[in-house]
Amino acid sequence: MGRVLMVRVQASTFREEEVRRNWPRLWRLAFEVHRPAFPCAVQGVLELVQALEDLGQFGRLEPEVDAALQQDMPALIAARRSLEEALSRWDVRAAQAATDAVEDALDSLERQMPRVR
Repeated sequence: MGRVLMVRVQASTFREEEVRRNWPRLWRLAFEVHRPAFPCAVQGVLELVQALEDLGQFGRLEPEVDAALQQDMPALIAARRSLEEALSRWDVRAAQAATDAVEDALDSLERQMPRVR
């Protein structure tokens, strides 16, 4: 670390359109049907996870949507925490594994998610 510059290890979404393409039901639920409590300029993977977590805690959802979130969100939140912890330790290998876990959890949740009106 320099006197002024800080070195950080971070994860970010390279192409936001890939988020919408990979998880269309989740993306629509999080960013179209329900607007995030704190609108974000970026609609990447981590922003999607945060918006879904907020919906699960504070949203008024259809019973089928709520059931899917309640079932799969714990794994998704745990994967995101693992990613955050790996990044804070500058552990690139663990962070890479955690990004896979986040994406796998989103895949699972997408498969379980009913069509949102």
